[in-house]
Amino acid sequence: MTPDPAASDGGLLLVLEEQLRREHERIEARRADLATTRDLLSRVTSRALGARARAVEVIEDAHAPSVVSALLADTTGLLRNYVLTVAEGPALDAATMQANVDRIRRGSPQRALYPATVLDAADGGRWMAQWAEVGEEQRVLPTTETEFAVFGSTAVVALAAWDDPSRGYAIIRDPLVIRLYSAYFDLAWASAVPVATLSGEAGVGGVGGAGDAPLVELLELGLKDEAIARHLGVSLRTVRRHIAALMEVNGVDTRFQLGAALARQQRGVSR
Repeated sequence: MTPDPAASDGGLLLVLEEQLRREHERIEARRADLATTRDLLSRVTSRALGARARAVEVIEDAHAPSVVSALLADTTGLLRNYVLTVAEGPALDAATMQANVDRIRRGSPQRALYPATVLDAADGGRWMAQWAEVGEEQRVLPTTETEFAVFGSTAVVALAAWDDPSRGYAIIRDPLVIRLYSAYFDLAWASAVPVATLSGEAGVGGVGGAGDAPLVELLELGLKDEAIARHLGVSLRTVRRHIAALMEVNGVDTRFQLGAALARQQRGVSR
């Protein structure tokens, strides 16, 4: 008896819909975890600042680069850098940048989480490429809501107000708060996209092939076609043509649906 293609396609559609539902649940659970940790960090930091605890000190803008440079020179262990923007902040100071380079070259590892918007601008891409060449491990999140750096187990330099750069920075030395910031970073790191994977292959492959992986990850980050083309080193027309072909092959109508469908295929998600 000849199998009914329509019935087969219907069964496959049900499987894909179930996989999509489970992936949405996983993403929402991860977001909930991050939101809970964020709220806890914000409350702990605000209370410490309000009490003017000795373990927390607001840094004047003019002194922020020298404070960060001293920490880079004097501390060891993993530096966790959670980035809100590469357009401003103490990290842009020349002496601070050199201290950071020296620290990495001394063998102290550094990890950085960037928002996807950094990839939208050419100067952002150059900034990331510069630090990747020095040895920084990099991952990308769709968005970031704050900025901080955890210097091993010694200190945290963070925005004095969770999501307001205009309020300046604070240095935090309370061991509990340092551990909380480290945990928040590690949780976000686990759900971010490795930049090494994004830049592992130039261009795009044949429709439906393994070469789609960099494109899929960039789609998941919500980048515009122009940013995807710049990051992959291909023309804007090539990106748009490839996305249209992938949508047709996978029977989807939106970029979000396409990203979800291709992610299922390439990550081998099973029921």
